[in-house]
Amino acid sequence: MKDCVFQKSSQMTPRVFIPLAVLALLAACAPGPEPANRSVSYPLATPVSQLPAAGICASFEGTLVTVTIFPGYADPRCTTVRPDQNLQIINRTLAPLQVHIGTFSASLDPGADYSFRVPFGKYLAPGVHQVQVLPCCGPELWLQTESP
Repeated sequence: MKDCVFQKSSQMTPRVFIPLAVLALLAACAPGPEPANRSVSYPLATPVSQLPAAGICASFEGTLVTVTIFPGYADPRCTTVRPDQNLQIINRTLAPLQVHIGTFSASLDPGADYSFRVPFGKYLAPGVHQVQVLPCCGPELWLQTESP
């Protein structure tokens, strides 16, 4: 029997084949360009009431509403918010916190902060929403679509 002899010019070595296969796979799996008019929609969370329990609510200029969680309370306890604003939570407790609002949630270590990058009007219906902060004390957010 004759031994099979391969000529170097007719064979593809693994060093060439593997990178080509990886490139072909990456090209096939790469996402296409995003449509310019693509907008993400979220289900609107139902408010817990139309008026806040706190009585007096803070307000923020700009697009960022910052709430700080201290041991046993949130500051501010109530905030009037606009549809174009976002929420930032700061954990000033000595324990980790779980924060839930609408369909979003975040875990915050002690001393950490987190910003929800989606504007309130994209996921909250107008009215008062309770930010759930576990183990304690979440603030009320009063989403208003009109100026008071």
